[in-house]
Amino acid sequence: MADRREQTTRRILDGAATAFAKGGYAATSMEDIAAAANVSKLLLYRDFAGKRELYQAVLDRTIAGIHEHVPDELSNLALRNLISAARADPDGFTLLFRHAAREPEFAHVAAGWHEQSVRAAEQQLRPIEPDRVMRRWAAETVVSTTYVAIMAWLEHGDPARDDEFYQRLLNVNRSVAKHPGGKRVR
Repeated sequence: MADRREQTTRRILDGAATAFAKGGYAATSMEDIAAAANVSKLLLYRDFAGKRELYQAVLDRTIAGIHEHVPDELSNLALRNLISAARADPDGFTLLFRHAAREPEFAHVAAGWHEQSVRAAEQQLRPIEPDRVMRRWAAETVVSTTYVAIMAWLEHGDPARDDEFYQRLLNVNRSVAKHPGGKRVR
């Protein structure tokens, strides 16, 4: 019984992610979510008090999936695994990195994740970029470019070419992070 309930909850969260990623928080109704999940509204309300709780549950699941795939330290492997995590949950990834930032109730989630990523990028850039202002700029640019590029790739790219996309994105990020003295981020 618990297994069936878990499957239903997963289907609800998948449907909610799809509906929210398509329309955002305000424009998505519980009816939209029920239709996307192929369940009744009654079933939605069994596990979730409302739309806000569903949105938060999708964000929490997405963040947990990223944490599961991506190591804490920035590295080439972290970037590759971030792409894999995004591929595994494209709607949740889009919700977190595109929509949540624009939603007053959820902007703090996206902002917190973004700031954590920028701080990690700054730490990675510290050995090659002594100028604090340039280091912050490079970190912001690399992080923002990475999220936007991955969302565009999820929308337009061929999953069979994810490795090629990874290499190109890695080259873009390296070009931003390259110090005029010739050192690069690893």
